[in-house]
Amino acid sequence: MTYIHWDKPFFVDPSTGEVVPSGTEGAVGLPTYANYGGGDYSSGEFGGQLLTKSSGKPLSQEKLTELGSDSQDPLDLLDYLFYRHDVASSDVGEAYTQEQAKADARLVKSLIKLDASYDPEASLYAAGATFTMLGRLALHDQIDLLPPKVLVAATQDAVSDIQHALENLPQQELVVALGSLFEPTSELGVFEFKFDITTTSPEQEVIERTVVNALNVFLDSGEPEDVPVDTGFPVPGVSEYRLTFNLFTHDLDFLSG
Repeated sequence: MTYIHWDKPFFVDPSTGEVVPSGTEGAVGLPTYANYGGGDYSSGEFGGQLLTKSSGKPLSQEKLTELGSDSQDPLDLLDYLFYRHDVASSDVGEAYTQEQAKADARLVKSLIKLDASYDPEASLYAAGATFTMLGRLALHDQIDLLPPKVLVAATQDAVSDIQHALENLPQQELVVALGSLFEPTSELGVFEFKFDITTTSPEQEVIERTVVNALNVFLDSGEPEDVPVDTGFPVPGVSEYRLTFNLFTHDLDFLSG
């Protein structure tokens, strides 16, 4: 399938997690997906009209497909999850409220349950959506809506999806994905995705340490490290991390610093 629209991006302010207009300084462009994946992207277009029940609640996937136009049809189960998130988001306005945070948390839980291995594009986009939602929740101090065990499951599932996608995307699209989402390193054939986690309390540090080290063990095929990943625990602050992918060996590694 070719449901990722690399040529139809939306833009996000990485400091707030909010969707912003094209050309905004510092904004990051991300691709849209099918008919509902992407910020302010619904029914196959930006600002598209959502088809719902008269109560404003989401239709079932079957009913939406039956009643909607081609552009309103969810093209797969992942697209339908984005439709439900769009409907929930449309009820809360533009500000990032508690209700928006709950909608983001519900999407994360749904993405954990989804087996996106039916298609490498779906796997890649599901992983990106998970990390985007987790980032938004963290930036707005709402990450505690997800218990630590759910955060661990979400990050492990997302990384597994990335691994599946990078191993199974057609070569041409793999090049596009690496060029769009990763950055080349000084090592031939190795690409990296950099991100940071900011904590403001010892409690958040405990969660970060738990999630990061569980993710590291997961990537090392379940073999625990002799020395845990240094997250700065127990002092709150900003910790920098990298996901690296080797184009030749298809190894995905997690590094701090």
